[in-house]
Amino acid sequence: MKLSTFAIALTLSVAATQSFAKDIALKPINDNIETQACLTAAKDGFGPALRLIRSKGFNAEEFSASVRCNGESLRTFAYMYKNNKASDNAKTVALVAKNKDVASQACLEALSVGKEAALAKFDLEGENIICNHKAISDFVREYKAENVVVRTAAE
Repeated sequence: MKLSTFAIALTLSVAATQSFAKDIALKPINDNIETQACLTAAKDGFGPALRLIRSKGFNAEEFSASVRCNGESLRTFAYMYKNNKASDNAKTVALVAKNKDVASQACLEALSVGKEAALAKFDLEGENIICNHKAISDFVREYKAENVVVRTAAE
């Protein structure tokens, strides 16, 4: 069964505020099954979207493989929206480098510009950088959804 790859066009209304998720508004352009699945994925998650698809008589695997929500797969769209929603309630975390070596600075810089840019800035490409006993990519992923304040050791 072929399904339309066009699923939904959502308008994201974003104001310049501290938290991105506070100002997201989902506005469906129609009420077809693809739109319903995308809205359910955004509001309730991937699992409930699959249950909706099955309840309408579609094969969930084929459906989710062929439908795109704002250019993203159903699973990715659900994950992205969930993470933005979670950041609304995220706590503020203050991070302070224990020392002033380049690896510590790269860890903190990676939170604002990303892992690759931070490693390039400090000429550490290809190095195995550990931040708080985690690989730098895991460190960035852990703190990405939180409001992070980077402080110097003097503060």
